Amino acid sequence: MTPQEKAKQLYNKFNPHCLVKNFYGDDVEVASTKQCALIAVDEILNVGFMDTNDLYDYWQEVKQEIKNL
Repeated sequence: MTPQEKAKQLYNKFNPHCLVKNFYGDDVEVASTKQCALIAVDEILNVGFMDTNDLYDYWQEVKQEIKNL
């Protein structure tokens, strides 16, 4: 999966959890979907299990792609 595809996948996974219905039944974003996805990627990067630079670089690219969404 490319970093761009992974970024979109993470964004789409978090998005339903960042929305609530207001009084009129409209979806209102209560948290930044991008911010939630970025926190998840930061947690992955902070684990420190990455034994290759390629894996670290991949997640850095995912992070950048989320910012670009």
